[in-house]
Amino acid sequence: MSPQPLRADAARNARRIIDAAHEVFTAGGVAASMDDIATAAGVGVATLYRRFPHKQDLVRAVLEARFDEVLAPALARAASAPPRDGVYQALSAAVALAVAERPLFTAAGDLGALTMDLARRFFSPVAASVAAGQATGVFRADLVADDVPRLVLMLVGTLPSFPPSVPDGWRRYLDLVMDALSPVGASELAPPSAVADHTPRI
Repeated sequence: MSPQPLRADAARNARRIIDAAHEVFTAGGVAASMDDIATAAGVGVATLYRRFPHKQDLVRAVLEARFDEVLAPALARAASAPPRDGVYQALSAAVALAVAERPLFTAAGDLGALTMDLARRFFSPVAASVAAGQATGVFRADLVADDVPRLVLMLVGTLPSFPPSVPDGWRRYLDLVMDALSPVGASELAPPSAVADHTPRI
């Protein structure tokens, strides 16, 4: 059964809480208190706890809001673009969000709110774009869907190596990854392995 839609006033309160939590977690990370978030949202702490009983619930709601605001539109654009352009756009949006929201992702990881079910909302459509590119010869034929999350992890793994003065340094490595997906001059790959459920870390 689908959850009942919130009343208009409850929906407004939930949105204020999520927006305030985003600001507070960005500034203070996982140490931010629920009382601070309630104050920033202009609601009573009891109202906050009725909607989000645990800090983990609130961080997860903020993550889902950022996904809907940033990644969902990028995935929609990617789905209607030529496969290579679409995959580039989607991966670029994901890494840019990881850069912009580092404190939020860190808090989510610390609280166990960064789970694979949310990640799959991104990986599955990107894998579909990869498959579309394979069908037209744009991407190498030996790629599998489980390569997609690992490619993202590879890109995100470069982020700590860049100083603040080079916030877009990762784009060089996205270009390299895109070239590696090409069938031109492709080396034979070792066998693939499935991605195990885990708590992603950024």
